[in-house]
Amino acid sequence: MDDAVRVLQSVRRIEQCVELYSKRLSQLHHITTPQLVALMTIAKIGPCSMSAIGKAIFVSPSTVVGIVDRLEEKGLVLRMRDTQDRRHVRVSLTSKGEQLLDQSPSALPEGFSLALQALTNDERQSLVISLEQFAQLLEAKVPN
Repeated sequence: MDDAVRVLQSVRRIEQCVELYSKRLSQLHHITTPQLVALMTIAKIGPCSMSAIGKAIFVSPSTVVGIVDRLEEKGLVLRMRDTQDRRHVRVSLTSKGEQLLDQSPSALPEGFSLALQALTNDERQSLVISLEQFAQLLEAKVPN
């Protein structure tokens, strides 16, 4: 089988696993994986702009708006306008958002986390490097 086909099949398997886990998170905890990752990002970097969230989790500005809208509807984040420049909006966690993070499961399936921990440090590093290289290949621009 062609390597490109094998790569695409693997990517599709990964997409399916992520999608199924996100649906499970939504059913059990009323939050999707992208929403949970956005919450984790805000907790890590503190009150931040929408563009900072998008850059940190690799999603488009319109996707960030949708994620933050839903998080705000759930009372998990708060949008605050900059007092100096009202065009700038900062997003911060509410106490309810902090509480959800304290009680929430991993953003990745538990089986994945356990399997990842079972790898040696060298194997984990190799996997990370390979995935980063893969992402760079996908982002590569075709020369004119």
